[in-house]
Amino acid sequence: MANIVDSGEVTVKMVTEPENINVAIARLEERVANMHSDMNEMKSDITELRATANRWKGGFWVLMGLGGVLGVLANFLMGWLGK
Repeated sequence: MANIVDSGEVTVKMVTEPENINVAIARLEERVANMHSDMNEMKSDITELRATANRWKGGFWVLMGLGGVLGVLANFLMGWLGK
């Protein structure tokens, strides 16, 4: 008996002939190869996401600094205008 997965569903088929076993093994090998290529693609996507996140890390701190400076200037202006 062999469990064969097609599109997320597991189907159980009786494998009695050696030829059927070879076909099942070939299908599994093909699926493993596809999974390997999918994992490589995901790895490259994650690498790109990390690079983008690292790029924006610096931008975040620049915006935080600008926000702080603008906050201090607004505080001084409010103090001067309030007198």
